Amino acid sequence: MGRFVIDTHVHGQRVAVNFQDRDEKPDYATLSRLMWNAEDADLADDDAEIVTYRNTDRLLYDMDLYGVDMVCLQPGFGFSDRLHGKMVEEHPDKFVAFAHPYETNRKAVAGEEEWDIDRACEEMDERLSQDGFVGIGEMLPFDPTITDRAERIPWEERHDQLRKIYDVAAKHDVPVRWHPGSVNGGYERDPGTLLPDRRDIKYAIDLHLEYPEVPVIIDHGGVQGNWRKNVEDSCNVAATYDNVYIEIGNYWADLLKRPMNDPNIGPEQLIWGTDWGASWINTNNPANRSTGEYDYPPSRWTQIKSRGLQAHQCDAWGTSMRQIDKFVRDQDIPADDLNLMMGGNVCRLLDIEPPHKRLFPEYI
Repeated sequence: MGRFVIDTHVHGQRVAVNFQDRDEKPDYATLSRLMWNAEDADLADDDAEIVTYRNTDRLLYDMDLYGVDMVCLQPGFGFSDRLHGKMVEEHPDKFVAFAHPYETNRKAVAGEEEWDIDRACEEMDERLSQDGFVGIGEMLPFDPTITDRAERIPWEERHDQLRKIYDVAAKHDVPVRWHPGSVNGGYERDPGTLLPDRRDIKYAIDLHLEYPEVPVIIDHGGVQGNWRKNVEDSCNVAATYDNVYIEIGNYWADLLKRPMNDPNIGPEQLIWGTDWGASWINTNNPANRSTGEYDYPPSRWTQIKSRGLQAHQCDAWGTSMRQIDKFVRDQDIPADDLNLMMGGNVCRLLDIEPPHKRLFPEYI
């Protein structure tokens, strides 16, 4: 798929829950709640019922199979930054990681400490001082206990929190990640309620005006939640600012036309990120295939509640690469453009050294 391929959105840890000895129903909503309580498998007792472990072997297998040279490890519910640091240390040529306030979140969920944005930023500041940590995300940190309390946060208050997160990003010269929408099998939130930063990418404009030097990566390119709105808004923001990047790994072939045909976006602001390791599958919609329009997806990523929890490691790269290949062939996309999207832009953004110089388009 390219000269140097990097997936910018990989969840290289997994959470194991012993549902057999628990009363909770094994569904997506229960799992997402329990994952916040996961213990680091390397440090947990043998009888721990919820642990997060490194999924390194399976990840390296898929990387070798599909020719993926590097991945950016992303946090998740209960994922351990310590484990990410270990993975980067063991495979520095394969992994880099994004930082998240794991300990601050874990203690808040456990009721040990009240969540605090200053403490969260201190933790991320410390993490980004370590080799191999290259950004803040997935999504921008928030108080994980807020959903249980069902409190509403005004944008002004959340704006002040985000300024502190951006201060950390600016100090370390790293990008932040915005997560428009929400998981399709979960819930939607309106702007100005619980988590405005997770719902509407247009809020990023407020921060970008204050911190124009901080790059922004739009998680999933906006396809989660109300994807018609989120994708369009994501493209509008990216078309306004040169250092806003759209992840295209969850796009189907026709949807790729939207940013690629926008002269203010194009291949220079697209990066490949698939959500490898997440708990959703690709589902086929053959009835929509005949329309040929991007807003009627022939397939899309989602959680299907009626099937129960996904227990297998879904083949994210097989599906994503075939959609991108279809788009490239149908549109006669130059290989140089594809190389930018599949790795070149990320090398520039995250200061990653590819195997050789002059692999990607550059003009004097």
